[in-house]
Amino acid sequence: KRQQVGIGIENARLFELINASYMNAIRSLVNSLEARDSYTKGHSEQVAYYSLLIGKEMGFTEEQLEILRNASYLHDLGKLGIKDEILLKPGPLTEEERKIIKEHPLLTVKILQPLNIKKEEFEACLYHHERINGKGYPKGLKGEEIPLYAKILAVADAYSAMISERPYRKKMKKEEAIKTLKENIGTQFDKEVVEALLRALSKLEVEEE
Repeated sequence: KRQQVGIGIENARLFELINASYMNAIRSLVNSLEARDSYTKGHSEQVAYYSLLIGKEMGFTEEQLEILRNASYLHDLGKLGIKDEILLKPGPLTEEERKIIKEHPLLTVKILQPLNIKKEEFEACLYHHERINGKGYPKGLKGEEIPLYAKILAVADAYSAMISERPYRKKMKKEEAIKTLKENIGTQFDKEVVEALLRALSKLEVEEE
């Protein structure tokens, strides 16, 4: 029996090591994905930063914040499977190209399949482009059907993208990005999540004064 316990502990340790090295490998993949495009360099870290601001504002536990952090780093992994001429295209995308880009959440979960990550991390990556009004992708979920982690990721991802330079547009001022978030409450974004981000951002401004 003692031997079995010993083997169990060894297996658990080995599993943790494999999981950690797989996660490190994925982080490297994310870095190489972002290195393809100077515009998205550091994007996943920025998304993690804003996701955690929201999570803390909503009173998340350490474990919940860890789920958010991991999902933020992994959410765009599927873009590795998309050709540079589409991903880095400076002008507007064609209908066909848009369809291909919309595949990236499905590609992300395919890459993550072998990793024993939490269901919530999986779902956040898969559903972060869903919209409250049901007009998002890949499943067209709406309102309460969308997991909270995915709603948080959607807001953090959009805010990060808006305040960053992109090949197809200039970056927005923070006030403009905040206005856009507010205008899209109830259609694209969840009200509670947007409000949590706005509270967190105004607290940061007070600290910086």
